Amino acid sequence: MKLRRWDVVFVRVEPNDATGHPGIVLSHEGILDDTKQDRINVLVGTKKQPAQSVGAHHVVLNSAEGLEFLTLVDCSLVFVARKSAILRSAGAVTFNRRQEIQRKVRAFLGLG
Repeated sequence: MKLRRWDVVFVRVEPNDATGHPGIVLSHEGILDDTKQDRINVLVGTKKQPAQSVGAHHVVLNSAEGLEFLTLVDCSLVFVARKSAILRSAGAVTFNRRQEIQRKVRAFLGLG
């Protein structure tokens, strides 16, 4: 599977995770295309429950990104995943949400 930055994928977070969690690929294309690089950076999300509030560190993804349900993506923690843990692709993050994700990652990781 050809991966690109801002792809929305399903990634296996735990070894016994059969369906995976929605995630956003953050790694540079040079890392993604390098067969010697086994690990990539991903923001991981979870299905948003009806009564669940959206935290300041979350971005909400939806069908515009190819997902079947509202998804909360945590921008305060960058997950390192093996390329082999990517189960399937769902779509890509829309331009406006990319900007929101960039702002929140910088803010919550103290990058300026």
